[in-house]
Amino acid sequence: MRTACFSVLSASALLLHRDDVPSWACPNTAAAKAASQDWLVSGDAAEDLADGKAIEAAVATEQQGVLADAKAWAAGAVKDVAAAQKHLAQAASFQKQAAADKSDAELKKVGDEIGQAEQEQEEAATLAKKANAATKAEKAEAAQELADAKKLEEAAAAEKAGVVAMDIPALLQAEKATETQDTFVAFYAPWCGHCQTFVLQQNGGLNQLATALSSAKNLRVAKFDVDAEEIPSEHGYAVQYIPTSYMICPGGKKTKYSGGMDQASLVSFVKANSCKASVP
Repeated sequence: MRTACFSVLSASALLLHRDDVPSWACPNTAAAKAASQDWLVSGDAAEDLADGKAIEAAVATEQQGVLADAKAWAAGAVKDVAAAQKHLAQAASFQKQAAADKSDAELKKVGDEIGQAEQEQEEAATLAKKANAATKAEKAEAAQELADAKKLEEAAAAEKAGVVAMDIPALLQAEKATETQDTFVAFYAPWCGHCQTFVLQQNGGLNQLATALSSAKNLRVAKFDVDAEEIPSEHGYAVQYIPTSYMICPGGKKTKYSGGMDQASLVSFVKANSCKASVP
C-alpha cells in the first residue's frame, strides 16, 4: 500500500501494476481518488486561504463552546458530588439516631437513604468522568482541524510561488510553433498525497524547481489539475499515475519525465529537453 495515496486499491485499480507506478506517485484511478483523505487542497490560492482561515475561525468558536460546556458539566458534577456527600452525612446522622432509638423502621429508612446517597455520589463521579473525556475528544478533533487548516494555508501560499496553472487551451497553445517559450508541466490531482507534496506545498518540488529556474529565459513551470480538466490523451499525454510531468516545446514536441524527484534530476531533464529555453 502506498501510504501517501491514502488508499487500499480495488482489483480494478490493480490493473495498473505496482511496478508501473513510481514510489513518488499515486495511481490515476477512481479507486485511489475515492479512498483519499477527506479534506482537499483546491489549487486555488484565494479559495484555499479562505478555507483555511474559515476552519481556524470555526475551530476557535467550537473550542470556546467546548470549554464552556466542560466548565458547566464540571460545575454541575461538583454540585452533585457535594449534594450526595451532604445527603450521606445526613443519612449517617439518622442512622446513629435510629440505632439509639432501636427503631427497626427508622433503621430501614436510613439504610435506604444511605444507598440512595451512595448511588447519587457514584452517578456524579461518572458524570464528571464523561465531561472530562468529552473535553479531551473535542480538543483532539479541534487540533486535527487546525492542522488541516494550516495545510490549506500552506497550499495557498504555494500558489503565489510562480508556478502557472494551465487548462486544456493553454496546454495546446504551448505546443504551437508560434510560441516563444518551452513549458515544463506537472499533471496532478489535489487528492493525491504525492501531488500535494510535489505540486501544492509551498516548499514542494515543483515550486523549488520554479525558483531554481527563475533566471532561465523562455521557460515556464506549470501544473495541470486532472480533476478539473480531462487529460488530453488524444494529443499524446499519457498520465497513468500522478504526478506525471512533460517538457513541451513549441511545434508539438513533448518529452515525458521518468527520473527521480530530486532537484538535480529535474533541472538536468529540463536542460536536456529544452528547445527555446536558455537554462543556466
